[in-house]
Amino acid sequence: MKYIFKLIVALAIVTASITSCSDDNKPVMPKPDATGTFLDQRDGVTYNWVRYGDQEWMTDNVRFKATKGVFRPDLTPISPAYYDDGSNQKYYNNYGGLYDFTAATVAVPDGWRLPTDEDWNKLANSVDSNLAEAINLKLGGYFNIESYYTRSIDFYTGVYGFYWTATTDETKSDSSYAFCRKIVYNKEGYEQESIVKTNLLNVRCVRDTK
Repeated sequence: MKYIFKLIVALAIVTASITSCSDDNKPVMPKPDATGTFLDQRDGVTYNWVRYGDQEWMTDNVRFKATKGVFRPDLTPISPAYYDDGSNQKYYNNYGGLYDFTAATVAVPDGWRLPTDEDWNKLANSVDSNLAEAINLKLGGYFNIESYYTRSIDFYTGVYGFYWTATTDETKSDSSYAFCRKIVYNKEGYEQESIVKTNLLNVRCVRDTK
């Protein structure tokens, strides 16, 4: 009996030691230099923001209902190509809007901008690549107008998060692709992808402090 008790104690000590080492090796998430809120005068929506260095980033997805370009959720039935089964409002409440590239540029409030590829890289360097935690990125999925399989407004929510950059992929001859940032629910860090501008992704905004 004493042997079993000693064995249990020994295992507990080893486990605690391993956990402690693991915690010690885990990068410490830098704290933002400042936080605040921004009121979008166009529609009265309030956004939270954080500051890292000389950049301020929104920590909420943009919700502005752009009239130029394509925006989902439209919150009205679109027939026959798209049917609002009630999930539009739920998505909007949880994740804000999904925008094509044109609508994304229109949705940005005055004083802010759609972040470039360079802006995203600068943030990643400031927060040890942990974009999701640093600015509260959400797994809002995406919407592909061309595909039958993505007619659902909540396609891939909880699995992927896609966010536009303002940077066109110049390796594509017709300039129909732009870079985005992708996060995945079970993976640390982020991915850079080039995606066609007609896809609908979430949007975050950035502004300079200098």
